[in-house]
Amino acid sequence: MKRKPFYRQLSSILSMSIGLAYFGGGLFLVASSATFGMLPSGLIRYLFGGMLVVYGGYRFYRGYIQYQNEDV
Repeated sequence: MKRKPFYRQLSSILSMSIGLAYFGGGLFLVASSATFGMLPSGLIRYLFGGMLVVYGGYRFYRGYIQYQNEDV
């Protein structure tokens, strides 16, 4: 089989990395009590954190599928 071009591999790896960053940011918002005076507070904080977790998981999954896909 023909190997995928480097830019395709880099794109999927970058997508997975950014997905992990979104996921971690969402977990930080949900789990941490530190607000630093600029992060949202209350229910909005948990909703935004949950959205970041879901989007980070989706973005990681999409990058993983793209990385596993053999079609160029």
